[in-house]
Amino acid sequence: MRGRLAVALAIIVFLAVLVGFGAISGNVTFYATNGHPEPAAEKRYRELIRRDFVTIEPLNAALDVCNIGGTIQGCYDASNEFIDALNALLRDISTTYVPSRYVDGNDAVRRALLRLRDGFKTRNSGLATNDNASFVRGNNELKEANSDLGSAWRRFPADARPAP
Repeated sequence: MRGRLAVALAIIVFLAVLVGFGAISGNVTFYATNGHPEPAAEKRYRELIRRDFVTIEPLNAALDVCNIGGTIQGCYDASNEFIDALNALLRDISTTYVPSRYVDGNDAVRRALLRLRDGFKTRNSGLATNDNASFVRGNNELKEANSDLGSAWRRFPADARPAP
């Protein structure tokens, strides 16, 4: 038993030294403890998300032009505006401080938003080249990304989940 304890302590000390020298980076506390409440930082993060989604919400409604009865150019333009808004949101969540309890949710949301942006780009490529297969593939990517985004929001702590 003493041997196991000594090995465990040696590993912990070794990892601490690596973190100290910068050989390992990231939020080690989060992975060890699932983070800790940071009320002020969590509030700033939620406000950032809310602000970006205030911009995205009307653009989402503008995407109705991509449904039956809309125009190809209108869909292309609305999708490009949405891509720009997604890029702004991605930039914000990639450059702001992420509270330790939000790391998992932030990473999941970022991945889902990247997939969503890629779906819009694929669909727009199909529109630009009159390629129905790319258009359909882009729409399918958008459906999957939206599902991923729904799951990603649930990765935030229930007591302080950002609300888009």
